Amino acid sequence: MTQSYIIENSQEDSDSKNEGFQKQRRKVKDFTRVISFTSGKGGVGKTNTVVNTAIALSRLGNEVLILDADLGLANVDILLGLQPRYTLQDVLNGSRTIDDIILHGPQGISIIPAASGVESICELNVRSKQLLLSAIENISLDFDYLLIDTRAGISSDVMYFNSASSEIVVIINPEPTSLTDAYAVIKVLSTHYGEKSFSVVANDVRDGNEGKWAFQQLQRAVDRFLKVQLRYVGHVPTDPSVSEAVRKQRTLLELYPSSPAGLAFNAIAKKIDEERAEYRIKGGMQFFFRQLLDSEQRRGF
Repeated sequence: MTQSYIIENSQEDSDSKNEGFQKQRRKVKDFTRVISFTSGKGGVGKTNTVVNTAIALSRLGNEVLILDADLGLANVDILLGLQPRYTLQDVLNGSRTIDDIILHGPQGISIIPAASGVESICELNVRSKQLLLSAIENISLDFDYLLIDTRAGISSDVMYFNSASSEIVVIINPEPTSLTDAYAVIKVLSTHYGEKSFSVVANDVRDGNEGKWAFQQLQRAVDRFLKVQLRYVGHVPTDPSVSEAVRKQRTLLELYPSSPAGLAFNAIAKKIDEERAEYRIKGGMQFFFRQLLDSEQRRGF
């Protein structure tokens, strides 16, 4: 039977869970590392990469929060078998706080579920964006990592969340369409948003050689036409355990931690975490929202 982490949503249960979450809160972190995960096309395993990287980071002793930034869909909670009653939409309309909607997932990770019916963050008015700013700012400071799962493509909200993040991880696979679309994402972010550094993960590859080959194809195009820096974080091999875990709505690292893909996710998380002390702050989610709001207010929106 598929295991689900079901969230009860009576007022009494919600208040109880909220109180429990408040009691569990640790000392405010001196720095929350904000990393967005994006891709040029769908179907490359982006959400699966986010979730398993989050669990691997949690196992390294970090407090990890995932923001499902595909606001019209609920990819993260579906993948995990979660059943949220409340989402970001309830925060935006003022009926719930961020503590009310947060989901407690496997291995200690936490999730902010997507808001059903909100097609684009860029369509929100200034007041709604301010509410979102305050909510994310208040909760993210309790975590070492905020991982943002964007939707695929180059829509305005994808650009919005990627620009808000301190780091951008692009997920690719060896297919020509994946590489072409990944290049398009990098081009838009570099030419219109000033992003100059990207990390890359090659997913669903035969082995390390194919992963490096896919990265090198993307690197050649970038070197020829764009002035940006790409960093290869690692690869995740094709592994039947991945699809088996998805069918069971469980994470790979819960069910098959020693599988080839499981070991790869652990290696990627370890590489990310080892760079924490050396990390240079570009400005996180909170800074970006403030800048955006200030800009809109100056224009009279």
